[in-house]
Parts: sequence; C-alpha cells; structure tokens
Amino acid sequence: MEILKIGCIGILALIAIFFVLLSLPKSRLRSFVLEIMGWFGVAGSAVSVVSPIDMVPDFIPVLGQLDDVGMIIAGIASAIMAYSMRRERARLEG
Repeated sequence: MEILKIGCIGILALIAIFFVLLSLPKSRLRSFVLEIMGWFGVAGSAVSVVSPIDMVPDFIPVLGQLDDVGMIIAGIASAIMAYSMRRERARLEG
C-alpha cells in the first residue's frame, strides 16, 4: 500500500512539472505540444468536413453550409498556429 502511495505522489509530481513547463512562454515543450495540438485540429476539422455526421445537418439551407465553412476556417487557423509553433521551436533551438 505504501508503494502505491509513493507511486501516486510521483506521478502527480511529474504531471505538475509538465504543466509548469507547458506554461512557460519560451519553453520548447510548450511549442511542441501546441504544434501537435494544431495538427490534430487540422485533422479533426478535415474529418468533420467530410463526415456525413454534422453538428448542423446540410439540408438546413444556410446553417448547414456555414457549419462546414466554419470547420474549414478552424482547420486553416489550426494549420497556421501549428506552423508558427514549428518556426518558434526552430528559433528556440537554433
């Protein structure tokens, strides 16, 4: 039981250190995680646009198309964020 308590404390300490490093503005970990999240946002937006299941069905005249346009805009914004984080990480490393 004591080993389990020590293990839980160790895992919580690692999670706390991860969040501290993630919050630092010039951290390489922060730029890496934000870049990965940006690419997942691009993939999620692409899947949402081509998926037959929408938040707003396409047969509703205007709102159905605005849903897809919003996802395309979100995908483009995510790609721009991911690319800028990649450039930031390259600047920090170099």
